[in-house]
Amino acid sequence: MSTSSNVLWGALALGLVTGMRSMLAPTLTSRALAARDDIDEAGEPARTLAAHRTRQFLMPLAAGELLGDKMTFAPDRTILPSMAFRALSGGVTAAALASARQQPIGLPMLIGASAALVASKVGLSLRKPHQARPLTNAALGLAEDCLALVIGNAGLQRALGER
Repeated sequence: MSTSSNVLWGALALGLVTGMRSMLAPTLTSRALAARDDIDEAGEPARTLAAHRTRQFLMPLAAGELLGDKMTFAPDRTILPSMAFRALSGGVTAAALASARQQPIGLPMLIGASAALVASKVGLSLRKPHQARPLTNAALGLAEDCLALVIGNAGLQRALGER
């Protein structure tokens, strides 16, 4: 497949991850971009996400979200502020992927943001019936974490794997 189609698949995958865990996709992407030898030739979104300070900022946010998601008092992921943030996070992450591959960022941003919104709704609909049972909810949350990690890493490999 071409570089541009791999970037679009990566944007889709990381958008889905962002819908599940809003900070996980940017954190995974930040770490993957920082490990690249060619990051200095990448566009600004990729260089910014790969920056050391960005990684230091993202890691604790992602860890906190992974823990907090299992709590019974965690806010609904589909409230307006959460949805707006997930769309922004998915779009920015996809833009960084595209700019790392020196591709236009518009379509990947749209795909990443849209996938985040859809995954937020789907993920909530699958977990909401079980929120009253804390252990079941936590187990489903852990399964969702694992799925998000697998999808995120596969998307990054697809988008950034070939050089």
